[in-house]
Amino acid sequence: MKKVILLLLLLIFSGSFSAQTFLPKREFRGAWIATVTNIDWPTRGASTASQKQALIDILNGLKALNVNAVMFQVRPESDALYNSSIEPWSYWLTGFQGVAPSPYYDPLQFAIEETHKRGMELHAWLNPYRVERSIGNYQTAPNHISKKHPDWTFAKGSLRLLDPGLPHARDYVLSVIMDIVRRYDVDGIHFDDYFYDDGMTTEDATTYANYNPTSLSLANWRRNNVNTLVKMISDSITAVKPFVKWGISPRGIWRPNYPAGITGNDNYNSIYCDAMAWLHAKSIDYINPQLYWAFGGGQDYGKLMPWWADSAGANGRHMYVGHAVYRINNPFNANELPRQIRLNRTDNFCQGSVLYNTSSTLNNLLGFTDSLKNTLYKYPALTPTMNWKANNPPMPPINLRIEKDLVTSAAKLVWDKGELDMDGDSSFFYVLYKFTTGSPSQSEIDNNENIVDITSMNEIAPKNIIAAPGDLYFGLTAIDRYGLESMLSNLVQLLPPPVAVLDNPWNDETHQRDTIKLVWNYAKDAFQYQLQVSESEAFSGTLFVNTTLIDTFFQIQGLKGLTKYYWRVKTSNPAGESAYSSPFNFTTGFPASTTLLEPAHATTGVSLNPTFKWAKSITALSYRFQFASSITITPQTTLLDTVLTDTTLSLSKLVLNKNYFWRVAAKNEYGTSLWSSIFGFKTQTTVKVEGEHIIPDFYELSQNYPNPFNPSTTIGFAIPLPEYVDVKIYDMLGSEVITLVSEDMSPGKYSVEWNGIDSLNNHVPSGVYFYSIRAGKYHDTKKMIFLR
Repeated sequence: MKKVILLLLLLIFSGSFSAQTFLPKREFRGAWIATVTNIDWPTRGASTASQKQALIDILNGLKALNVNAVMFQVRPESDALYNSSIEPWSYWLTGFQGVAPSPYYDPLQFAIEETHKRGMELHAWLNPYRVERSIGNYQTAPNHISKKHPDWTFAKGSLRLLDPGLPHARDYVLSVIMDIVRRYDVDGIHFDDYFYDDGMTTEDATTYANYNPTSLSLANWRRNNVNTLVKMISDSITAVKPFVKWGISPRGIWRPNYPAGITGNDNYNSIYCDAMAWLHAKSIDYINPQLYWAFGGGQDYGKLMPWWADSAGANGRHMYVGHAVYRINNPFNANELPRQIRLNRTDNFCQGSVLYNTSSTLNNLLGFTDSLKNTLYKYPALTPTMNWKANNPPMPPINLRIEKDLVTSAAKLVWDKGELDMDGDSSFFYVLYKFTTGSPSQSEIDNNENIVDITSMNEIAPKNIIAAPGDLYFGLTAIDRYGLESMLSNLVQLLPPPVAVLDNPWNDETHQRDTIKLVWNYAKDAFQYQLQVSESEAFSGTLFVNTTLIDTFFQIQGLKGLTKYYWRVKTSNPAGESAYSSPFNFTTGFPASTTLLEPAHATTGVSLNPTFKWAKSITALSYRFQFASSITITPQTTLLDTVLTDTTLSLSKLVLNKNYFWRVAAKNEYGTSLWSSIFGFKTQTTVKVEGEHIIPDFYELSQNYPNPFNPSTTIGFAIPLPEYVDVKIYDMLGSEVITLVSEDMSPGKYSVEWNGIDSLNNHVPSGVYFYSIRAGKYHDTKKMIFLR
């Protein structure tokens, strides 16, 4: 009756659910991290550091959404994304099956450590029978099962599978699973929906003939083979690590017309999976059907979810829905999955969800990620308990307290592990709560809005604590491996911190260096500090520094020379904040920035031998001069970087018609000023041309002299009319070496010198060169020889 009433309310008031505030404290919130074909992770063949960081980014993203479990795919094709003595390293990890990552790391071990740090469960996800998803797609390793025991496998089209009917194959799969259970601290073992393949005919006919002692029909025999393996796994896990959960994620339809009106590809007849048999035998802990459809139609979510939930609940097992996040926007609209998750919460026998896939979940398709973060998964949740596994909760943690972090000098919450419970179990995760009273009620403890964080660590960093200012108390509970929660620990009251005391540099200090470390004293219970630095005593206008820190110091650079600065600090924690400290001031002792003079900015036609000048800076003892080929001055573009005591510098042999840039910084014993503005200029377009005020009667290009020549030669030419004149040098291949003249010229006789330098200011080799003149319609070329 309760379920019917809740469902009616959901349908009647569905429009009001956007404002839903109730969130269950116990809810499975899983996410599949698929590694086959690198769907979610990793980038195949990427560096160890890159793969680790990518996985950390994924887990951080899921943690931010309050996801509390991941299904991490570790065996996509009878291979291993972990260090296995049974199966080869996965091709999807390194790009070569059988090749370990280098530098070495164990992805499963790394994933376990990182998920547990974040208070999340890790379920190792395996494909039990798949050997090759596409035969011959890549070279398999010598120790791959397809090479070691091809007789244990069969092919169906391009797919190769382990034969589920072979006892040897079942034992093999079990050995792989139990190797993981024994050696790794996993929270669960997980299968998806890959068992027998659709459309099976006679692929396993020999096995059927040899391993069917009770003469079952072919379909029942195949289902029995799967059921046998499921039961073997259940018994083995229970015997070795009973807290490890064992679950399967089958297709979303058990059999056609279950419930009435449901049609589509099913588990029972297509891939020979009898999920109801697993539930009836209690050989799994949870069923996770992939309900990848919308409300309505032949695969109506509104019918399938309650049917699966009732089926699991009737057999005392959990049911978590598998949701198709990847189908958002094609074909799902933005409301489909939020509506499904809200319907789940109306059913007592549906304990949560698993989202496929992680990439889609974090990509905010039609705002779904935002919906999880801001509404559906707004507050953390604990995973549901399995009362058939254990019932004795752990002892609470002890000695919850606030301490100063010896590294950062900010406050943090720290605690000690409680005693072992009567079953010998201890804490695995911790749940930190915040309350507004020192005597919280059970309803306040049950309200997950009061959960600050879930972690496996024994401390909480201040950045993870968000609370409204006011009366604030913290309490802690322990979670054991079965998900059972302890009683509340002692409570700690957090008060707003006192005003910070500034320490260094002391007030009115002068002659400060260009890099200064501002230091203040630790303020009791301060979780963070707000530092402000300004040239204004009133801290008006743009602040030089306005930042939030957890440390009690801050190093600043980029200060102006011979300038007074004011600084102050405000302390805060979730209970409130202090006033700003009384400001201190200090004055820098290094020079102020200098002013550039010549060549002026944006000047053109600058000599190839320029002299640079800048204004003297008070207190400067020397100057750093940088000269570059780009306005972005970097080591790659810098042509000259030198220190000198004068305020002038001459350079020579610059390149014709080229842009250059320069800047200067002043230095003394207290440091270096900020750089001056960057000035740029462009050199002259031609070399110096000597002219005679004689108007010739005809055009002429004279033979150069001397010829042959070294180090320079003179080229003469004459023009009787005003013309635009080009004089250029070419090598034997006809490539231009340099332009000597390119400008409008009056009638007259001229000469120009060439010193064997090309347009890039490089010395040319010995050889034959040609010089050419073009003036209006006149054109002539002559040969000359350069000797080195």
